[in-house]
Amino acid sequence: MGKKIKIGFLPLTKVNWTNEAMQKQRRDALAMLQRIDGAEIVGGDEMIDVEPKAVEVLEQFEKSRPDMIVALFATFSLGTIVSLFAKRLNIPVVLWSIPEPDPAGGRLQANSFCAANMNSHFLWRFHIPYFHVHADIGSDKALEEIGKAVRVVRATNAVKNMRIGLIGGRVPGFYTSSCDEMMLRAKLGPELKYIMMLEVMNDAKNISEDELGRALASIKKEASECEASEGDLRKSAALYAAVCGMKKKFLVDTFAFRCWPEVINSDLYGITACSTLGHLTNNGVITACEGDVYGAVLMRLEYELTGESPFFCDLIMCEPDSEYGVVWHCGAAPCGVCKKNFKNSLRNSSTVVTKGVVNEFPLKPGRVTLARLGEKRDGDGYRMLIAPGEGIDTDLFVRGNPLKVKFDAGCERIRDTVINQGFEHHFSMAYGDITAELLDYCRIMDIEAILLK
Repeated sequence: MGKKIKIGFLPLTKVNWTNEAMQKQRRDALAMLQRIDGAEIVGGDEMIDVEPKAVEVLEQFEKSRPDMIVALFATFSLGTIVSLFAKRLNIPVVLWSIPEPDPAGGRLQANSFCAANMNSHFLWRFHIPYFHVHADIGSDKALEEIGKAVRVVRATNAVKNMRIGLIGGRVPGFYTSSCDEMMLRAKLGPELKYIMMLEVMNDAKNISEDELGRALASIKKEASECEASEGDLRKSAALYAAVCGMKKKFLVDTFAFRCWPEVINSDLYGITACSTLGHLTNNGVITACEGDVYGAVLMRLEYELTGESPFFCDLIMCEPDSEYGVVWHCGAAPCGVCKKNFKNSLRNSSTVVTKGVVNEFPLKPGRVTLARLGEKRDGDGYRMLIAPGEGIDTDLFVRGNPLKVKFDAGCERIRDTVINQGFEHHFSMAYGDITAELLDYCRIMDIEAILLK
């Protein structure tokens, strides 16, 4: 998960409006922000009501380098202040307005929403990411909404700073795993590092016995049962250790792995890599199958938003008259998403029958969000499909890793959208409803969002 995020707090008012009641608002807001998990607050020591005072605080912020700003409009305020900070620091801004107190037929008390409205316009014109929170200071709603903005900014920063190791390229014929490297770097931020499959397999074959032993113990510990041969398990463990070595060698944090055909070929390596990839993801080394770079980006985004391992998957059943669809993959799910009390098993693959290793189990039920990040049809930007639903209790009715999902939008709409709008056949599923967070990410990164709800 991401590092601690630094919030620059700007409590704003209009000159001659500052009074002790507003000072209490400032103190209460500061105390509330300090309750946000993983956040460090800078600033907020006094109300900012004139430009010279704002410039002093800006100079402090330039030294402390916050990751985002929370601008509290205790009242209407100068239009120059937030724009000055936003342009100079070029970081996301939370515009926090408070509900208007009842004027009881007298003087307007705050005009806070109007201030947020004015500031939202120039942030929009400047292409500076911003969020709007309209809630009372200290309220659960304010804490929840600002906390959500913090999660999105933290995840966005993590994605911008990603270094993805693409091992071996995409698999043959999977144009759905293709990516525009330069557009990815320019628009979303991740850097792609190309890693030869031959180098990974060579390192795996020459791994030390000590390192192999540790990797093998780790893999066996995560399984309830084991039907795969010891030879296949040793190859799987060696491959796991070799990929971890690539993480250090190339200074990458996420992988997209070409898991066939070379790894399966007996003359080259000789196993299915499914359980290896699931083991990597389960241990925080997020890895997408079949060389899918955009899949890896989305998996990392979901991991940063939820703190839980995502599930890289296909949508294999989505009948229009069915109450649920089925997401599945061949045995590469991280065991952290295994159905409770189910004995997950390391065994030979059902798709490459004579070879291991896959980790088979149905996924746990719960609220889920299925998504897909990909390019627009003409390659001039990105789009994201977002489909929340409810994962229901699922048996191992098909080998691999299945989960039945009651999609909020219904199977017919999911199916029509996926096919008629030409979405890629790979998805990433996160536990929890992160629809709002993904929509915020799409908005601030200029990604077209297609929400099915």
